[in-house]
Parts: sequence; C-alpha cells; structure tokens
Amino acid sequence: FWLKAQSCQEFKSCGRTDMAEGGEAKATPLTLEQANELVHYDISLKMVPFLDRHLIFPIFNFLQETQLYKKDDINRAQLSLLAETNMIDWAMEMHSTIGEEAPTSLVNRRDEVVHQLEESRSRVLPLLEILEEEEKVQKISQCKSIEELCETFDLEMSVMDGLVQYAKLQYDCGNYTLSGELLKHYRVMMAQDSDRPMTSKQVSCIWGSLASFILNREFDENTEGAERAADVIFKINDFLDNTKMSKKEVLLQRTWLLHWTLFPIFTADKVEGKLLDFFLNEKSTSAISLSCPHLFRYVGACLILQKRLKHLMKDTVWVIQHEMSSYSDPITRFLLALYVDMDFDEAQMELQKCEKVCKVDYFLQKHWTEFQENARLLIFETYCRIHQCINISMIASKLNMAPEEAEVWIVKLIQNAKLDARIDSEKGRVVMSKVPPSVYQQVIEKTKNLSFRSTMMLSNLEKREKELKQLAQ
Repeated sequence: FWLKAQSCQEFKSCGRTDMAEGGEAKATPLTLEQANELVHYDISLKMVPFLDRHLIFPIFNFLQETQLYKKDDINRAQLSLLAETNMIDWAMEMHSTIGEEAPTSLVNRRDEVVHQLEESRSRVLPLLEILEEEEKVQKISQCKSIEELCETFDLEMSVMDGLVQYAKLQYDCGNYTLSGELLKHYRVMMAQDSDRPMTSKQVSCIWGSLASFILNREFDENTEGAERAADVIFKINDFLDNTKMSKKEVLLQRTWLLHWTLFPIFTADKVEGKLLDFFLNEKSTSAISLSCPHLFRYVGACLILQKRLKHLMKDTVWVIQHEMSSYSDPITRFLLALYVDMDFDEAQMELQKCEKVCKVDYFLQKHWTEFQENARLLIFETYCRIHQCINISMIASKLNMAPEEAEVWIVKLIQNAKLDARIDSEKGRVVMSKVPPSVYQQVIEKTKNLSFRSTMMLSNLEKREKELKQLAQ
C-alpha cells in the first residue's frame, strides 16, 4: 500500500486523525477558579522535555479540552511544535484559528515537502516494490548480510539509507502507519547482518518505530507474531542494558523510555504484565529517583490500579517515602498515609484530592472510577488488618461514602473477594475472623534478602582473601 503517491490531501490530516483516536472523551470545562486550583496538579511541563514532539500533541489536545489553560496559549504552543514537522496544512489551519494569516514561507514549504516526498519515494521505489511481494520479503529473511541482500535483489547500498529518510519524511507528515511499516522492514533487514554492531541510525529507527506504534495505538497483539509497542520497549531496554554508552547517556535514554512507556500502560485497553514489571523494577525506580521523580505519580497509580502488584506495595512505598522530598502529590501522599502512617483520615482526604489530579492528567483522567474503587478497597483491607470489629459508619467516613452505600459496598466486597467476615446489621458493624499468618509468607519475608546478603558475604570473603595474599607476599 506504500507504493501509492502521498498526495497533498493525504498528508493534510495525517497525524491529527491518528492522535484523535488516542485521545479520550472530552472533559467537563473548568471555571477560572477551578483552573487556578487544578493547575498545581498539572505536570505536563515536566513531562514534555522527555517526549517526541508528535507525542506531545495528544497531551495538548487534552489540556485544551479541559480548558486548564487559555485556548490561544495552547494553540500557539501547538503551532510552535508544528514548525518542526511537515504537517503544513495543520499549521496553516492553526494560523487561521488564532486569527493570523499563514506566512508565505509556510505556503512555499508545503510545495517543498510534496517535492521531497516524491523525490525520496522515487529513490527507494525498487525496494518498495520488493516489499510489496510476500515471496521476496521471505527471501530477504534468508540473506545473511546487507551486502548479500543488495546483491540478490540488485540494489544499491544507498537505498537502505534512503528508506530511513523516506520513513522519517512520512513520520514528519503525520503518516505514522506507513512510517512504522517502513521502519519495521528496515530493522528486519539490518537484523540479518548480526556481525555488525548496532549503529546510532538503527537505534534511532527503533525509537521511531516505538513512536509510530504509540501514535497508531498498536498496543494489543492482533495477529500472531505482530510487533507491538511493548516489544519495542523491551528491545530498547535490552539495548540500554548492554550498550557501551556513558552512564549519563544511558540514564537519559532510560528516562525517555520510561516516559514513553506511560502511553501503553495507561492508554491501552489491556496492560501487559511484563510492561508493569519493567516500569516498576529496581532499575526503573532508580532512574526515576535520579532524573524524573515526577513519575512517582504513575508508579503510585500503577500500585493502586493494578491489583496484581500488591506484592510490590511495601518495597515501592518505601522508595516513594524516601523520595518524598523530591516529589509529592495526593497519589503518593495517599499511599504514605495508608501504609506508613496508618492515618486513615489523612488517606481519605488525599483520596479526594486524587480526583483533581486525575481530572487534569492525560494518562489518568479515564481511570478515576477504577482508581477510586481500588483505593477504597486498599483502605478497607488495611483497616481490616488492624481491627477485628469495624463500625460501618466509621469505615463509611473513611471511604467518603454514606453508611447505607458503604454497607452494600462491603457486602459485595466480602462476596467477590471471599473474605472471612460477616455483617452484624443489628450493631452496624463488620466482624472479621482471625486468620493466622501464612507460614510461607513469613518464610518469604525472612529470606527475600538472603541472596543479596550471600553475595555481599562472598564478596567480603574474596576481598579478605586477596588482602591476606598481598600481606603474605
């Protein structure tokens, strides 16, 4: 399908359509007083330095819908972003929106972009024709090097670089689907030459593939073996684990990767477990602590939204507590109030503020209902852990619910979670049965640091042995 010439009309709305699909339902407009209050919870300015400009458009569209900032300011910010892309028609529309006439240079540049697209396409046309035929694509995978591939299909080496340039042009025009396909084929061909070290261009192509997948919302595996955003994230992570780049550069790229990972975690219909494990592992939390503590908002949100992460709650909350001087918001304070201070009144107050956070956060705004339900469940579970008899009116106040509503909620919770508890309606309380601590869990708690301690002991013994040998000499 990429053999078709890209017409002016086609690249006019490219990107806008894809990104609109990535957006969520329009939020209720804010009053000026609400905007002044909620702007303190917006961390967009901290996020955008680590995002590709095309990934920023959906966030700006969301902020415009919330009316958190002046519409004209958002339009001008978008226009500034568009200046570095090839989405000329959109830029011209934006000039019209803010009541300005599009500059002549922009009109001239439009013709230049069309010419660049046609010229770039003509240079790589022999390769594009090969990629259209399934048999020849399969034959490509049998080639063991780029030289062999070029010799087999009578191609010049420059065509490979031309394919990357054509993909970049399409990406800048907002045609993320085509760009992603072209980059995927380029990476497959480069992978045949495993003896060659990965070049900076290949690394850039992996990042380009990830951006294209995110903007196309290719998060779920629709067909067997199809590559998704999560697969590319893992490839970049593996590259960063094994690269010879400086530690500073690795930290910077890992910081970018963590920000980009928010898209498949919070905007996909279903979150992959391995992706959550990557986002919350020790390397990631260390990178967040060092270069982007504002991401602890999303670390906390993951702990609350994903019930399967309960085993990470204790250790991760400890990290959040340790970094609270660097970053704090209602989500992190809710977890600290609940699991560190055991202050249920404070937790309930912070939970109310969490609604405001979610309302102005692009990644969390569609998750508030589930967030509130799971947060209430965490409050109830923690309260039950330290109380045997619980007054329903008391727990209702902790959950910010009416007593009748709280009783129905608790009954459903007991049924669904199969809790060993009963409702005493006459006395208006919940009676919890005492459950002896799990022997297995106690063993796990006692031994989970055993491997680390053993490693340190071995290291100290080896160090001592080396010192003794040096003294003997």
